[in-house]
Amino acid sequence: MEKKGQYNSRLIIVVIILLCVGVVMVYSASHHIAFKQVKDSNFFVKRHVQRVVIGILAMIVAILVPYDRLLRFSKWFLVIGLLFLVAIYFVGVDVNDQAKRWIRIGSVQFQPVDFARLCLIIYLSEAMARKQKYIQDFKQGLLPQAIVLVAYTALLMFQPDLGSALLLACIAMTIFATAGAKIKHLVLISISGSLFALFIKGYQIERVKSFVESIKMGKPISYQIEQSLIALGNGGWFGVGLDHSTQKLQFLPQPFTDFIFSIVGEEFGFVGVTAVLFLFLLVIVEGYRIALNAPDEGARLLATGLTTSIALYAFVNAGVVSNLLPTKGLPMPFISYGGSFTVSMLISVGILVNISHYCATKSRG
Repeated sequence: MEKKGQYNSRLIIVVIILLCVGVVMVYSASHHIAFKQVKDSNFFVKRHVQRVVIGILAMIVAILVPYDRLLRFSKWFLVIGLLFLVAIYFVGVDVNDQAKRWIRIGSVQFQPVDFARLCLIIYLSEAMARKQKYIQDFKQGLLPQAIVLVAYTALLMFQPDLGSALLLACIAMTIFATAGAKIKHLVLISISGSLFALFIKGYQIERVKSFVESIKMGKPISYQIEQSLIALGNGGWFGVGLDHSTQKLQFLPQPFTDFIFSIVGEEFGFVGVTAVLFLFLLVIVEGYRIALNAPDEGARLLATGLTTSIALYAFVNAGVVSNLLPTKGLPMPFISYGGSFTVSMLISVGILVNISHYCATKSRG
């Protein structure tokens, strides 16, 4: 594997801009709540900055480690990812008495799914590249990887974490399709996966029902979505100005985590929302350009999976806060307050940048 040149600087610059937007918005959306809860207006933004720094350091490491080394140990990543998800059932922390999604070690708390997602993408990319000549044969090429996907999604479904399970399945299906799997095989996997609907929890069904009812009635049923739409409506074209949001003052739940994009819309308006989505579009374009110019099949599938992951989380989050999709509890990459999610997304960017180092000249920044 011969090095071709520079790292993709465009991708790094855009991600850094998004991180800066995130720091500003986390402070704006959280300082009132922080002062009320712990008498320190900077409490949440300080923690967020610490995690961003950790994420940037992890990204730098990912940039420096050749991607082929990751693929070489793909089976170990498969096992590690499964262990992360299994561990939740033994040492997981409840969230709102509904789901065990966190593991706490001392003062450190993280979501295993964030790193399990990376592990699965690495494994599937290497496995599908290795079995490229069998890709048209369902039994030899696709079935073993489909079984792995079922194992991951089943562990998530039973937590329960439906949103992460669905996104993980979408990412995996994108990798399968990119590798050249037959459409009928992908349809078969999708139909088989629909059987998991039998295990959906009551509150998850209610979320979907509320979303459908909101579409029929032309107005949101959920209090959280209603407040989110009020925030977006308040923003108008140019917003009410930085730190002038009213919805973050105890009206909109989770204003600096899953619904921080609503505060972006309120404070910076349609123009601000469009600018942020445009930045994400640049990230996605650069990611897929890296995939198109990747030096080998493993790198191509890896770049495709990582870019799809970023794209899905960004646009699903935007869809949820604007009531275009049912509530899923998924954060906005690089902007939402968070620890393991931010770190995992920055590692993804680091791997993409590393792959770009080996790409054809036309893909470099």
